[in-house]
Amino acid sequence: MAFRDPYKEAPRRLADAKLNGEPIALTLKPGRRGYLQVVKGAVTVNGVSLEAGDGARIEEEGALEIAAREQSEVLVFDLA
Repeated sequence: MAFRDPYKEAPRRLADAKLNGEPIALTLKPGRRGYLQVVKGAVTVNGVSLEAGDGARIEEEGALEIAAREQSEVLVFDLA
């Protein structure tokens, strides 16, 4: 019987970013999912508009482009 290490599959924070102008680009490894939470402000993620309090489950997206529409703060997690 194979042992599965739960810590290898633990969520990992990819970004805790304060955005002021320049977009940021992040990459998820193939087969991974992600979650993005807009803490403050308003952003566009791969063409989808999100505002403070919004969250987005990310599936089947290898690359993320996050652009602030105003001064913003986001958290991005890489999930199993």
